[in-house]
Amino acid sequence: MKDSKKQKRILDLTVRITTGLFTMLLLSVSVFIYAQEGHPLTGTWSGDRVSNGTKVRLLLIMDLQPDQQIEGTLIENGARIPLDITLNPEDWSVSIIAQGQNRAGDEVNYQATGVIENVGTVNQRMIVGTWQDGEVIGEFQVRMN
Repeated sequence: MKDSKKQKRILDLTVRITTGLFTMLLLSVSVFIYAQEGHPLTGTWSGDRVSNGTKVRLLLIMDLQPDQQIEGTLIENGARIPLDITLNPEDWSVSIIAQGQNRAGDEVNYQATGVIENVGTVNQRMIVGTWQDGEVIGEFQVRMN
């Protein structure tokens, strides 16, 4: 009788230890899964630029290439304009140059500089800064979708 109680206690202890270790393993793996968000600029961003009181809707698509360069496209009023993007990870500043043609076929040359805000989050990440269209300077703000 004493041996069966002892065996049951050992079995209960073994089950508890195994369950505890398995739970800790699952928790540690889930931390690493959620920590792998990727590059802070990769994805789609939408927002507005405002210059001279005119508000223009923007959509930016950014992608990290295998050579670690960031490529992108600006979609504005139906025109797709290629982007040259530079990120400074020390202060999370972003430089964006868009050169191409608008829907009417006119050349456009935009320059934007901003800072990524809320870089530690995915659903609240924003780029806020200054947008220059030729001599006209305004503000822009885009939020990660």
